[in-house]
Amino acid sequence: MPASKRAELEQRIFYASSAIEDYRLVEEADKVVAVEVVTGPGADPADLARKVDLLIANDVLPQRTRPAVVVWQSPHTAGQIEDDVWARLEQTSAVVEMGEGLYATGGLFTDLLSVLDDMLCEIAVDTFGAVPYRYPTLISTDVLRRGGYLDAFPQFLMTASRLHSDVESYGAFLSGLDAAADTSTYLDQFGEHLGHCLPPSMCFHTYRQLEHRQLPEDAAVFTARGKSFRFESRYRRGVERLWDFTIREIVFVGDGDRIAEQRKDFMRETWRLVDELGLAGQAEVAHDPFFGNEATSQRALAQRMMELKYELRLPVEGGRSVAAGSFNLHGDKFGSAFHITLPDGSTAQTACVGFGLERLTYAFLSQRGLDVDRWPASVRQRLQSRIPA
Repeated sequence: MPASKRAELEQRIFYASSAIEDYRLVEEADKVVAVEVVTGPGADPADLARKVDLLIANDVLPQRTRPAVVVWQSPHTAGQIEDDVWARLEQTSAVVEMGEGLYATGGLFTDLLSVLDDMLCEIAVDTFGAVPYRYPTLISTDVLRRGGYLDAFPQFLMTASRLHSDVESYGAFLSGLDAAADTSTYLDQFGEHLGHCLPPSMCFHTYRQLEHRQLPEDAAVFTARGKSFRFESRYRRGVERLWDFTIREIVFVGDGDRIAEQRKDFMRETWRLVDELGLAGQAEVAHDPFFGNEATSQRALAQRMMELKYELRLPVEGGRSVAAGSFNLHGDKFGSAFHITLPDGSTAQTACVGFGLERLTYAFLSQRGLDVDRWPASVRQRLQSRIPA
């Protein structure tokens, strides 16, 4: 495999098989010639090789690699990043690991997250007139299917289930529960899909809310903060890659030209905020990690060529960066799927802007440190107003 496609393989390799616990790519000259994997007991090397080859053939080789296209660069530099921020957050219990891909946050981390979210929400509401909503956690599986999520990102999907609604099933479940060696496997015997999933983002709630509706005006803006869920497999890394994370999302619905301009304007407001926060970072043309579909490479290429997706990347400790925000144009994809129309009866188009609040908070702490006195005045003032006297 060409070494230029290394990154595409690395973001998918753990989804080839749950038996893969770790891996190393073997390179010679400008090619990746082998994948060395670490597995648990009982893994079949031949079967793993077949699955990795299948992954490479279907999802990696068809990708057209292109150099990063930077559309904005922060005037601030990342020279002051501290390399012990995460360790100090754990030491003070500001972040506490609760399981795979799961972290509790408290103290300074939670307070700062709320401050940064307030600043984003004010932009959405005060500048763009967004209507705030609080959505339920569960989302209909059918909504995700019609919205194209199931066939684009099956690797991320997390579903909700329940026990069979039957008195004898409950009895059988209880009678064997104490002896069950593995609770998850045992639950599978008595469970069934609930017809709902854990939402991967907030925007699908908005499309469901507007389904079969005609907008009273040529454009509408909605915003929500909520919990989102994506199965990150072994890619989980602190609050950089969570299975359960918090997102602030802004959805624009309306005429295509107008929402494209609104996305551009929101990007400008974001760059202003990043500058105000004194953060280093840049915005790049990006594409979504489509998976397991014959149209994967074409979708990714179209996104990059048409610049339908931008990502705000912020440096964090350890020489890494995180995608803390994304800015996306959808055309009439969701307007058509959910029959959302404009006053003249034409199909509405949509755009969305989303921020991973844990990532944004961690990037801020990585760059500005844990000493509140060194933070921008606007953040300090907001933080003080949230802390009881």
